[in-house]
Amino acid sequence: MIGKSKVWLSFWILLVLVVPALIWMAMFLAGKIPAPGEPAETAFNFSDRIASLEVIEGDDGEMIFQFKDWFGGDEGRMTPAEFAGQIHARKRDLPRVFRWLDVTSWTGLLWVAFGLAGQAVFMGRMLIQWWASEKVKSSVVPPMFWWLSLIGSSMLLIYFVWRKEPVGFIGQCTGWFIYVRNLWFIYGATPAKEK
Repeated sequence: MIGKSKVWLSFWILLVLVVPALIWMAMFLAGKIPAPGEPAETAFNFSDRIASLEVIEGDDGEMIFQFKDWFGGDEGRMTPAEFAGQIHARKRDLPRVFRWLDVTSWTGLLWVAFGLAGQAVFMGRMLIQWWASEKVKSSVVPPMFWWLSLIGSSMLLIYFVWRKEPVGFIGQCTGWFIYVRNLWFIYGATPAKEK
């Protein structure tokens, strides 16, 4: 029989993984965000995850910029002059915070806020561990350290998938299994029987 602690641990792990997906689904169904791979505003959506920009030769021999989505579909074409005009207009028209965070839409800004929140949660684990160690004047790792590690790491994994950052993703996913295993030891382990 599965212990009550294991059920709670499974519940919280599932919650950490499923809730962000449900929030995204609700926003998608409400029409607040585009489907994955679709541009947030126009065919030229340079930092909000357009998959590729390719320079090709047009019918008249002129250079053309062709944009592709995540699935290789054609998202649009621009001449060099149109492309330069788009970059200039976006630089001029975008709010400064968008330029600073390398996003071109409110959706991108929400994703960056989500990533920053994940990093804050992940950093908070060290403050909790420091505080717990100071209380007992010895190095200790409280269970909250592992919970914050798991939650922050999960948020960062989701963010790195959106950003298409394999280095960040690999860095977080290796620790993720350790956090789950340590929580399993804390809450799911059955105590050894005394002889």
